Amino acid sequence: MFTVLLMSACTPAMMARAREDFDKKFLGEAVDGYWKAARWGDAPGLSAFLSRPEDQLAVARILANPTLRVTDARILQVVVGPELVVRKDRKMQDLDARWREGTALVRVEAWTLATERVDADTVEQAWTLGPRGWTMNTAVSAIDADRPW
Repeated sequence: MFTVLLMSACTPAMMARAREDFDKKFLGEAVDGYWKAARWGDAPGLSAFLSRPEDQLAVARILANPTLRVTDARILQVVVGPELVVRKDRKMQDLDARWREGTALVRVEAWTLATERVDADTVEQAWTLGPRGWTMNTAVSAIDADRPW
């Protein structure tokens, strides 16, 4: 009897918490992959986390410039927002696509040729979970010509 009650205790809230934990772990892995690609100058790897083609091109141009190199990146905190579900698309067809927004706080150290020193900065990035997985939301976290983050 107790086992039946325990099994039925897997409420929607518990399932939502499990999805949140999974999405948080998945976001941490995406942020780590993004910064590893930035550190090693891997433009295609970095572009995989950007959804807009103009941002992918901007990052490729920035990484082609040898005056800026990421030397270290440490993820300080990853936070995911509530799960959002789209029930209908523009044509009013069932979609049931879920997405989530998240934020990553990252400590970045970068070497610049102009100053010939390593500068450290804490960066807050906005990310969005969609059908392609986690991608950086460049509308909120714009790509700068001097720093590709």
